[in-house]
Amino acid sequence: MMHIVSHSIHPQETSPRSQGEQQWLPLSHVLLENVLTQREAPLDAVALHCLPPLQEEEALLLRFWHQGRPTLTNIVTTPLGRVGNILLPIAISHADDDEQRQKLIQQACQAVAIARSCGARSVSLSTPLASVTHEGQLIQEYQVLRADDRPRLTTADATTSAAALLTLEWILARVARDLRREQIVAVGSDPLASTFLRLLLVTLPHPASVILCSQPGQQAQIERLVRELRASGFEGEILLIDTLQEGESAPDAVYEATLLLGTGSFLERLNIDRIRAGTIVFRFSGLSPLVAEPLLARVRAHEDILVPLVDELTFPTAVQAHRGFEKGSMLDLLLQAEERWGGRTPYQIKSSLLAGLAVATLDVPPALGWVDTKTAQSHYLALRRAGARGIAPHLGVQDAPSACLMEFRARFRNRV
Repeated sequence: MMHIVSHSIHPQETSPRSQGEQQWLPLSHVLLENVLTQREAPLDAVALHCLPPLQEEEALLLRFWHQGRPTLTNIVTTPLGRVGNILLPIAISHADDDEQRQKLIQQACQAVAIARSCGARSVSLSTPLASVTHEGQLIQEYQVLRADDRPRLTTADATTSAAALLTLEWILARVARDLRREQIVAVGSDPLASTFLRLLLVTLPHPASVILCSQPGQQAQIERLVRELRASGFEGEILLIDTLQEGESAPDAVYEATLLLGTGSFLERLNIDRIRAGTIVFRFSGLSPLVAEPLLARVRAHEDILVPLVDELTFPTAVQAHRGFEKGSMLDLLLQAEERWGGRTPYQIKSSLLAGLAVATLDVPPALGWVDTKTAQSHYLALRRAGARGIAPHLGVQDAPSACLMEFRARFRNRV
């Protein structure tokens, strides 16, 4: 079994978790000091994250550790360069009022200044952080560093769309499926799904049809997307479904799709048992238990659908992680450190890290706010030239991924 190469820092000084307890924590600033004093090489990029959801005791432990300031938790060396993960000492769930959001923005600006001191030329925002800061635009507005003297901010949307397309290409080639015979369904008002569809139609052969679902009040976004799809030369059928009321199940037409672009909320409305055999369900985010359990049961029972996650890519060179704490320690588990870059094999890395690296080292433009098709395509082409490829589906796969794909190919190749 392969493991990510990992190094830990063991500072001589330690601090107690709380008064009267004997659990010791590594100092939170050691990794950062090593970079600033050049005991560690400088960074090319930084990725900003917020605290994960925590119980009260867990939050107390982390509060004692990070001391209320942005903290460099680990450094990941990739084929594209070195990227550091900086943790902001606030949870996204606490940024739902103006005062807390302002505090979050101030901390993000401090983290950008730290990133600059570490040599980073770009800073990427995690998807939750981007969503509460108007896709990073609020952070951009409050920057105190001069525009020509600070790292470029970017969300992961362009890179994630590029990763999704690379994964689509890679999987279709291995299961002998022709994109021109596929029927795609997506939530057209979802920014990531919209960017992916626009990127697909200017880059690859066109699918047979597209089904766009939306919620009431999103007609303007859907109409804009339809115009853009037609402008790209798409001549296939576009079916619009404006019936996704809150709590409503997906309409029958959705189950005719062979490629399903699934955001978490959309997948929750599906009857998993009704998904057409041979369908490839592309996950744009993690799954809640409401979705993960029936999907897992379907894959294991019938092995007739694939469920790839599209926010990771595979590279030919292994990733190395340098942590500020022991792998498997309480801090590691609480911070979900390995999930920040991927970690199922040492060759995979998440698009949230790749976004900043792509801007810093591959000469692609950053993406803040709405992502235009040209920007998304530049990320796709740059990552492809850098040797990135999609990843094999793993949800519910009990055999080797290659064996799973070969079996799926034998059953569902050239499906209409």
